[in-house]
Amino acid sequence: MGHNVVFWSPVPGQTGTTTNLIAAAGLLGLEYSARLLLFGHLQSRRAAIEQAFVRSRTQVGDEAFATDSGIDALVRLAQNRKLTSTMIRDYTVPLLKDRLDLLPGSNKADRALIPGLKQLLPPLLDTAKRYYDLTLIDGGSGMGSAWTQALLQNADSVVVCLNQNRFVLERFFGSPESSPLLNGKKRLLVLGQYDRRSMSTAKNVARRCKLRFPLYPVSHNAGFMDAAQEGRALDFMFRNRNAPRDHDNHDFMRNVRALAQAIAEQAALNKPFFGGKGE
Repeated sequence: MGHNVVFWSPVPGQTGTTTNLIAAAGLLGLEYSARLLLFGHLQSRRAAIEQAFVRSRTQVGDEAFATDSGIDALVRLAQNRKLTSTMIRDYTVPLLKDRLDLLPGSNKADRALIPGLKQLLPPLLDTAKRYYDLTLIDGGSGMGSAWTQALLQNADSVVVCLNQNRFVLERFFGSPESSPLLNGKKRLLVLGQYDRRSMSTAKNVARRCKLRFPLYPVSHNAGFMDAAQEGRALDFMFRNRNAPRDHDNHDFMRNVRALAQAIAEQAALNKPFFGGKGE
C-alpha cells in the first residue's frame, strides 16, 4: 500500500512549498526505484507544477491535457464506480517511465470542481495508493480552505514548509492548536528558500524552538527556479546530481536529497536507491 504525502505551509507565498515539492519529486523519481505520482487537482495549482516538468504541451501531446483527462477523467470514472488502480496511469503524463507520473489538474474552475471532488477525494487517493508507492500533493497554505483541510485529513504524512522568518516560526511552534489537522500526522519540517548566511540557521531555529526532531533546509537556488519555469526541472536535477562541493548547486542538491531520503524513509520505501551521494 502506498503513502500520500501533502506539502503544506501555514503561510502563503513565502516558504517555497511548490518548489520544494517539485525538487523532491524530481530527485525521488531519479534516484529511487518506486512508482511516484504527482497528484494534480485544482486548476489554480496546476500551472507551476506542469510548467516545471513539461516544456510545452505539444511535447507530450495535447490529448494529455484535454477536457477528459487527468483528475477530471478520474472523477468521472469514480462517479461511475469504474475506476481501478491500474487505470490511473492511463490518464497521467509519464515524466520518467515507470517511476514518475504527472496527473494533470482540472480544466474546471476551482469552485466548480471542489464540491464534487471533496467526497471523492478519499477513494481517489486510496485507489492511487494501490498502484503508486508515493502520491505527492501540493496542499497549498493555511487552514482557511475546506479543500486544503480535506487534503490534510487524507494525508499519511505532511511536509510542513516554513522559512527563516522569526514571526512565522514563533507563530507555528508557539501555537500548535492553530494547525489541529496535523495532530497525529507524520510530518517533516522544511525551511524553504533557505539562506545559510541568515542568523536563523536550521541549528539556531531548532535550539530556539526546542525541537527534538530534524529540520530540513532547502536552499534558494536561482538556477533551479529558472529551470522550473522553463520545463527543465528534471534536466537540472539530473545534471547536478553529483555536483562537487565547490559547485554553486551542491548545497541545494544535498538539501533536496536529504529531504527526499527522509520522505522515502517515513513512507517505509524499501526500494533500491539508484545512486547519488547521501552525504
